[in-house]
Amino acid sequence: MSAKKIKAERRAAAERRTVPPPNGRAGLRGPGRALWTVRGLAGIGLGLAGYLTLLHYQAGEIESPLCGAGATVNCNLVLGSAYATLFGWPVALYAAATYAALLAGTFLATLWPALLLCGWAFVFSVYMAGLSFFGIGAVCPLCTALYAVNFGLAVSGGLLGRTTGSLSGAGLGFAALGFAVVLTGIGLTQARDAAFVTPPQDFLPPAAEDMDAGFVRYYYQQPAVVLRGEDRHVKGPPDAVLTLHEFVDFRCPQCAIASETLHRFQRANPDDVRLVFRHYPLDRGCNSGMKNQVHPGACAAAVAAECAGEQGKFWEYADLLFADQVRFARADFEAHAEALRLDLDGFRACLEETRIRDLVRDDIQEAERIEVQATPTLVANGRLIQGVPPAGKLATLVTLVKTQAN
Repeated sequence: MSAKKIKAERRAAAERRTVPPPNGRAGLRGPGRALWTVRGLAGIGLGLAGYLTLLHYQAGEIESPLCGAGATVNCNLVLGSAYATLFGWPVALYAAATYAALLAGTFLATLWPALLLCGWAFVFSVYMAGLSFFGIGAVCPLCTALYAVNFGLAVSGGLLGRTTGSLSGAGLGFAALGFAVVLTGIGLTQARDAAFVTPPQDFLPPAAEDMDAGFVRYYYQQPAVVLRGEDRHVKGPPDAVLTLHEFVDFRCPQCAIASETLHRFQRANPDDVRLVFRHYPLDRGCNSGMKNQVHPGACAAAVAAECAGEQGKFWEYADLLFADQVRFARADFEAHAEALRLDLDGFRACLEETRIRDLVRDDIQEAERIEVQATPTLVANGRLIQGVPPAGKLATLVTLVKTQAN
């Protein structure tokens, strides 16, 4: 065999070795620019999604300079919406898991899982961007950065799949069908959840010309009262334009719903709204004005919450009572205290103190003096309102007071 022919055969064999097999293994043995781009973008996405997960649990009071604070560019509005969760968990947490799986997938023997996740990340980001822009009406800068990352993953993943021969028409068709089915399920689930959640925009004060005139008239028709006694449990600054005293029974289901609404309202307007808690248990154990027994154990729950307040955990303890309105035995109160890591000996001793019971009775007497009839009841800047109005009407009160001040 001639030397020229030997060289030609060696050259052909070398070329055959450099052609990547269909499953993409060659791309892994010699990672190209597209593969490293996918890895880099996945790493950036993982960091952003992790940070967004942390911010999710601060929705309503985010102070990150990356989040914006306007009516349109505002992470609070996006992360506080019903669309920011799925099956009770932050969407950002699912995103972080996706990026972690994608990053790990680039080191497998086949690139198909990684390419599939690249495609899913892009499709889901298009869905979430649409919800943000057209459904919520606000933009989260960090979320938008993730959308850009996912677009980069789609482009890089496409290039990687084409150069390694990992993409096929049939595979793309099956992937598109799977994405459509999953996305439809997610959309239906989030739409169902959103039907029971107040949009975060409703908690923001409207412009003066957009105030609810009917509710303003209703507000001024309500009795004017002057509350006495100490404001023990307060959220919000003392110079807030709107102070809401809420009279509450821990076993009242409407009170649990109202508590969530009021706290979201206060978090959305931290400088303008002050929230003050007052007890009014519908329990003959401490409320002598009750003709019939309505909520047995509510008096004991009020005392337990006051004892938690003695250790600086009133609001956290109140949340636990609202979360489970069935378990109201002494052992349950102690279990809540243990969950909050309170001093159990001090808590148990507090439950027996007459001074604590007197605090609850003082609130009840004040409620009777101003003629509170049921729970929940609000006193909004000196006006007695039975029940808790919707978020948009509460927000109107902020605008009303500010307009009058000017």
